[in-house]
Amino acid sequence: MNRTSRFAAEPPPPRRRPVRPRRQVVAVVAAVLLVLGVGAGVWYINSGQFTKVPGVLTQTEAQARERLEGAGLDVGGVKHAYSDTVKRGTVISTDPEPGARIRANDSVTLTVSDGPETVKVPDVKGSRLDKAKDLLKTDGLEPGLVTEAFSEDVLKGFVISSSPQAGTERRAGSAVSLVVSKGSPVEVPDVTGQDLDDARAELEEAGLEVKVSAEEVTSEFDKGQVAAQSPGADEEVADGDTVTLTLSKGPEMVEVPDVVGASVDDAKAELEEAGFRVDEDRGLLGLFGDTVKGQSVDGGERAPKGSTITITIR
Repeated sequence: MNRTSRFAAEPPPPRRRPVRPRRQVVAVVAAVLLVLGVGAGVWYINSGQFTKVPGVLTQTEAQARERLEGAGLDVGGVKHAYSDTVKRGTVISTDPEPGARIRANDSVTLTVSDGPETVKVPDVKGSRLDKAKDLLKTDGLEPGLVTEAFSEDVLKGFVISSSPQAGTERRAGSAVSLVVSKGSPVEVPDVTGQDLDDARAELEEAGLEVKVSAEEVTSEFDKGQVAAQSPGADEEVADGDTVTLTLSKGPEMVEVPDVVGASVDDAKAELEEAGFRVDEDRGLLGLFGDTVKGQSVDGGERAPKGSTITITIR
């Protein structure tokens, strides 16, 4: 037998499959578990142990507690505060605020509304105006509209009354109106036509101050006499108020029309148009007459505007 046939007759040895050691499999599994564990740990550190504060604003305290507990959070405490906009008994705010990141099982503090703050209006009657304003501000209120009125009982500058009245409950920050005394009323005497010194003395005797206007006006009164006053005669003012006097620079002189020979109606119309008052003197002979026979100031002469011209009728 030759060499070739000998080798052909012997079958080749079987191939042996490699066997992975068990140890290696365990190591792979451990590595996978390690990776998963590390990932879970990182997730827990970064996100898993945190949650967000749920929105509980405007909910009642009981509703807010229920929702927080449902989110795995505790109510750490409850505060109270006044609010003009949030209904009494409902949540104004939370700490941390809604949506904030917080650790699970941590606590949230609630602030619950007590409704609008109310205060009582203090008694400011009889107080000076500035003191009354301070009292209102101290009690959480604001001084409102201030009006004046005469009073026989309350001194000038002191409070007669308030609106709302003392003891009334009002929201903090509300305005309170005050009525302040102008003192006892004084009736202004009529001093028109008087000399300045006499007019001043009469007004000061009545308890009033006097101011003289820098401007003078033409009037029926002589130069230097009082032509006008403000406030006017018989008006009521407060004790110590000021009356302004305007002095006369004398009457305006106007040329008198000549109406002799004119009818009564025409004569009166012409004189009145020129600025005069007209008086008629008929006597016994002029009861039925209609013609002007004379006038107290001759035509062409000048007379104070507003003065009286008497016409004689025959």
